[in-house]
Amino acid sequence: MGLEHQSVTALILAGARTARDPVARMAGVANKVLAQVGGEPMISRVLGTLAQSDRVGKRILCGPSLETVQDNSFLGTLIASGAVQWVEPAQGPSLSVARFLNEHPQDFPVLVTTADHALLTPEIVNYFLRETQEKQMDVAVGLVPYSLVVASYPQSKRTVTRLTGGGFCGCNLFVLCTPKAIRMVEFWSRIERERKHPLRLIRTLGGLALVRYVLGWLSLAEALRRLGQKLNLHVQEVLLPFPEAAIDVDTPEDLALAEKILAKRQETL
Repeated sequence: MGLEHQSVTALILAGARTARDPVARMAGVANKVLAQVGGEPMISRVLGTLAQSDRVGKRILCGPSLETVQDNSFLGTLIASGAVQWVEPAQGPSLSVARFLNEHPQDFPVLVTTADHALLTPEIVNYFLRETQEKQMDVAVGLVPYSLVVASYPQSKRTVTRLTGGGFCGCNLFVLCTPKAIRMVEFWSRIERERKHPLRLIRTLGGLALVRYVLGWLSLAEALRRLGQKLNLHVQEVLLPFPEAAIDVDTPEDLALAEKILAKRQETL
């Protein structure tokens, strides 16, 4: 388990959850990942970030639809060059990941992220992969302490799982280190619709975990231990010291915040 100095295959999820995505509608594009952020399509930002990490090998773009790719000169040229491979998305993120893993078992370990992660940087990617490399696990889950997010960006509305020791925000960064990780993906597919409801997610860990959560007694370590026992996996968190890692672009407000953060980055260059 762990990465053991291997480069990872990066799987970038770019399928559309809905045909009426508010970011896509506002930007006037077929898929929100084509929306401009800081003068560049956010999907381009994510692909460029991953290309700058020497810990990332192949880049596999899962989505957008073939029609969208064919209609977009940037994506069409990039994929035709062989720099990035494209695979068709399934009906939802978890099913897309599951299909890729089943069809490409030779590609472990796999870093999974999303094409709407417009604020992703090589520093974030390298930190996450380095920390994963130094631990032994089947699945690494990137998290950011909510206290860090709210201190830096109090206007950002994020889903928070509140546990003993503080709240945590997901950041759409996972490493599936071993083939056993497919169990995690299958579990994810069963609970995907509950991703914005921490209480419902905790309920899947059993009645005792739910009671402890409601009483404020459930820690992150215990939650992941219970999840690992349920799936017969070693699941471990990687806490990231980057508040921006918790901000993806789900809403027009997220897009405006990402623009503001990127503008500030440019000022410091």
